[in-house]
Amino acid sequence: MNSEFRITGRHVLTALISFFVVVAAVNVVFINFAVRTFPGEKEEKSYLQGLNYNDRLAARAAQDALGWSASIDKAALAGGDVTIALSIVDRNGAPVSGLNVSAVLSRPASEVHDTVVSFRPIGRGEYEAVAPAGAGAWDLEGNALNHREQEFAFYSRLMLQ
Repeated sequence: MNSEFRITGRHVLTALISFFVVVAAVNVVFINFAVRTFPGEKEEKSYLQGLNYNDRLAARAAQDALGWSASIDKAALAGGDVTIALSIVDRNGAPVSGLNVSAVLSRPASEVHDTVVSFRPIGRGEYEAVAPAGAGAWDLEGNALNHREQEFAFYSRLMLQ
């Protein structure tokens, strides 16, 4: 009796289907982990923000009419804190003083380390804040508000070492 094993079409079909079932199962597991750890949107209610996009454009036009600009003069890391020096000037280069300046310092890809930062005026359109931070890339997104309720939004990417 010769019981020699032969691969038949049924064996090939079973192996092929098994392979794709395993691939699909692994993909489902990875997709589940990916969506749970980062859902892909940093803004909550992005649909509603899209509906109010014209309001955002009007706010940007009002900000452009102010003619202000912000720059980070210094972002120095010492210990576990970063000291951020910010200056705000008008379109003629004159310092803009008397503003209430606040911001959020966050990692670009995560909301885990978001920190609200309050700047204190140090004179002549310059403001300073100290916040907990580590080395690496950080986003500073904030706004300045004057006594006439005029708002100025600013953004800067910081690379801390």
